Amino acid sequence: MKSVITAIDEVALGNDRKCSMHSSPSPNCSGPVVAVVTFDDAGGKDNHWNVCHWWLTNNPDAVAFQRHR
Repeated sequence: MKSVITAIDEVALGNDRKCSMHSSPSPNCSGPVVAVVTFDDAGGKDNHWNVCHWWLTNNPDAVAFQRHR
């Protein structure tokens, strides 16, 4: 089953969360976590990713979700 985004919730700047998509140093990671993405997939419902600004603005599924909400 493909992952399906069900919510994107912004988080306060200055939080101490680590980006789930770039857990090791990455040239794409733009730094602090700016949102928590909730998604459903074959592993279950209401899974969560902490994401940076780069991921939120470059992931095709995230971009499409934001465009249609």
